[in-house]
Amino acid sequence: MPFVDVFADEDDEEPLFATEFDFLPHKGEFLALEIDAELLHLEVVEVWHRQDEDDGAFHACIRIETN
Repeated sequence: MPFVDVFADEDDEEPLFATEFDFLPHKGEFLALEIDAELLHLEVVEVWHRQDEDDGAFHACIRIETN
């Protein structure tokens, strides 16, 4: 299962949150996130991999927008 860093803004240096997915979300897909009994629909608008400076490993990242 891929561990994915989730960003809300393209200028963010730190992820909004990180989580495991059964799959790597693709651009154009929607995620449903329940917060305080309210369902948010989040669109994946960007997918990339970034390299960790400490160990050199690559991490999957997505950027989302509220829809």
